[in-house]
Amino acid sequence: MKRFFSLAVFFLMVSSFFLSCNNVLTESVFEELEIKDKEGGIRKGGLYLPLGYDSKQEYPVIYMADGLIFKDNSYRIMVDSLIMTGAIRPVVIACSYENKKQIPGFTVAYRNAEYIDALSRKDPVLKALFDSHMDYFINSFIPYIEKMCNVSSGRDDRVFYGTSNSADFGLTLSMRHPELISEYWCFSPVFSDMDGYGMLGEQTEYRICWGIKEEVGMEDYFPSLIKSIRKRGGYVKDWSYDGGHDREWWKHWFAEELKRRFPLN
Repeated sequence: MKRFFSLAVFFLMVSSFFLSCNNVLTESVFEELEIKDKEGGIRKGGLYLPLGYDSKQEYPVIYMADGLIFKDNSYRIMVDSLIMTGAIRPVVIACSYENKKQIPGFTVAYRNAEYIDALSRKDPVLKALFDSHMDYFINSFIPYIEKMCNVSSGRDDRVFYGTSNSADFGLTLSMRHPELISEYWCFSPVFSDMDGYGMLGEQTEYRICWGIKEEVGMEDYFPSLIKSIRKRGGYVKDWSYDGGHDREWWKHWFAEELKRRFPLN
């Protein structure tokens, strides 16, 4: 009975959400999601539909890894304000939540293994976790969002956003599947290794920033990473800021990138 009740509540929530998608929204909506992966597991996420969302129109979409940052750091309030003041046009934001639990028998979390390609090269268990998450992101998460709402399936209307380890995941995603997304906002990637990747098959833009107060020893890492991406044909706009590995700085630059990429006029 308890299982039946839980399923009934879940389907009621989903039905309510789909109903909201079929009208012009008078305020933004952020809905928690539970998405099945190919192995039958359940992964969590969230979906932001902006004020004025109309299911009859097609919208650009930002696919955000480490998506809990959207919910936990008042991103919704910020994006609402940018839209209401006319600083940006409406955009849909799809959040894939990270798994922060530690992997049994390892000193790293699932989040690290699922996001960092360099770790996957060192252990078959970590490789399986990385590959499974990559498959989920491409073949379950993105298609699910496209079924839920009217977002563009064209790579030029898709943006990836990641910070720290999820920025590393974005860089790997761009190298392995350049046909998916045209623009990557990767803030403070800390563990990326482009070795083994050839030239990009599609024109791809990267927006990469980091703090000058990041961990000691990172001074040479970021310029080297930028150079490596450019060698593979990527267009990179990079900059540093007067801070460290900091969510508030990432939030600030996310807002600035929204205004650059999605101006109202």
